[in-house]
Amino acid sequence: MYQPTKTNDYKFMDRTIREQFWVGGVAAIIHKYVGPAAQPDRNDPTQPNYMDGREVDPLSGEFINVDGILNETKIQDLLFMENRDRKYDPDIYELRGVYNVSDNDFDLSQFGLFLSNDTFYMTFHINDMVEILGRKLLSGDVIELPHLRDELLLDTGRQAVNKYFVVNDASKGSEGFSKTWYAHIWRVKLSPINDAQEYRDILGSEHDVNSLKNAVSTYKSEFNISDAIVAGAAQDDPIGKSLIDHLFGYDYATSGGIVNRDDTYNHGETISSGGEFPNNPNEGDFFIRSDFSPARMFVRRGSKWNRRYDNITDKTWTDRTYNASGFINNEQHTTVVDNQEFKEKQALSDVILPKSDT
Repeated sequence: MYQPTKTNDYKFMDRTIREQFWVGGVAAIIHKYVGPAAQPDRNDPTQPNYMDGREVDPLSGEFINVDGILNETKIQDLLFMENRDRKYDPDIYELRGVYNVSDNDFDLSQFGLFLSNDTFYMTFHINDMVEILGRKLLSGDVIELPHLRDELLLDTGRQAVNKYFVVNDASKGSEGFSKTWYAHIWRVKLSPINDAQEYRDILGSEHDVNSLKNAVSTYKSEFNISDAIVAGAAQDDPIGKSLIDHLFGYDYATSGGIVNRDDTYNHGETISSGGEFPNNPNEGDFFIRSDFSPARMFVRRGSKWNRRYDNITDKTWTDRTYNASGFINNEQHTTVVDNQEFKEKQALSDVILPKSDT
């Protein structure tokens, strides 16, 4: 079935698949990404102004794109490799797409509330897409789905808007290859957009009360929640006094100075200690042998005392790791040479002096 050129078999299958999309697909309004917007700073090499025709070839150093042609291959910020100020085609295109509808379940397994399947995949007919859009869908294009419009909002004062999604990735779908081994379906990965800087050309400005940005954004609600939390905290604690009663050993200030609270802590019971084990112990009794260095705690299990812990809180990690840590570090010992006392631990730079350059 494969031929080096696209035969009538390919054209027949392509027309059949195109008809399937137009009959069974859903309308998708395409906001076509055309490239980065013109930059105000024309002297910043990391953000070239393509509309000014001052793009420089990195190899030859010559000016290219002197006509100021703007397209999707241009990058706004060459340092961070991103397009923050995106320009979208004012014309609107309509395609037919197909995707699997699924429920949006909330994921509570992490810290916070997340949608577990807010990203989905949508397929389009390749030739139909190229004929209408002029190219294939790519990352940065925004797709508006009118059939997901929510008209039954709880707040009757808010306007109902369509759902907007941005294309994150695009490739040929594996299910779109026919018997001729040619692809007919273009598969894109979609995720919801937010009121970010990238989509300002579509959503409008926050200063316009009727803009889509104010309709889809939640920043005002988040600010209101934050202000309500601050107001509630100020009402519950108007003088801003710290709650320190539950803190153990906390030093707090009074009008007469710093007062240190009692640092003693009652563990609820005391453990017997001594230089030898008791004569008639009970099952489960704890006993600390103070003649051990460091002191060691034992517990009575059956007919013997089992070792539990050693009191090594007064030692450093090297003391617990090396048996000869005192000899290795040797911080305390001194020696006498020619009636002069020196520390046995010295730096090599003090013992072996550097040679003079002359």
